[in-house]
Amino acid sequence: MYEVEAKFRVPDVNEFQHRLHCFGCPPFGSAVEETDWFFAHPSKDFRQSDECLRLRCRFYPNGETERFLTYKGPKIDSQTKTRKEIEIQIPDSESTEQLLTALGFRQAAAVRKYRQRTQAVVEGREIEITLDVLPDLPEAVRTFAELETMSVESEWESGKALILDIAAELGLTESVRTSYLHLCGTSEPPR
Repeated sequence: MYEVEAKFRVPDVNEFQHRLHCFGCPPFGSAVEETDWFFAHPSKDFRQSDECLRLRCRFYPNGETERFLTYKGPKIDSQTKTRKEIEIQIPDSESTEQLLTALGFRQAAAVRKYRQRTQAVVEGREIEITLDVLPDLPEAVRTFAELETMSVESEWESGKALILDIAAELGLTESVRTSYLHLCGTSEPPR
C-alpha cells in the first residue's frame, strides 16, 4: 500500500476548523499525544535512501496506549509525501525496541506531537485529516494539517490529485514536505 499524504502549515486554526465544518467533516476528536522514535539502520543511511523505521506510541486521554512499528519507503512524488508504507500494531514497545537493537538498529531520535483527527469520504476514498501541534517548535510555526489516503500502487496518482484538490478547498496553501523529525531540528546521527 502507498500512503498518499500532504502536509501544510496552519496559520489560523479557527479558520481551518471552520473550513472543515463547511466541507462536511465531523469536528476533531480529542488531542492524542504521539511520540515517535526513529531508528538508524545498521548498514544503510536512511537519510540517503529517504526511508525511515519508526516506533510510535499513541497515548489517549483515557489512559489507553497503542503502539505501531512503521516502515516508510522513499518519497515517489515531488508535490506530496507519497511513499510505500508498512505498519503493524505491536503489543509493547519495549520488546520491539529490544528486538530492533538485537538486529543492529539503534534509536536515533524522537519527536513528540499532539494530534487531533477527523475524516471525510470523498469520491469513495477515505481521507484522514489531522491537526498536529509540535510543542517543541516556536508557537508561530508549530501547527500543521496532514491529509492522507491509502492507495494501491496503480492508483496513487488519483489519490494525490484528490488530496491536493481537498487541500485547496480547505485553504491549505503552504505545503511542507520536510518531516517532523527535521522540522524539530533533529536528524539521524551518522552510522
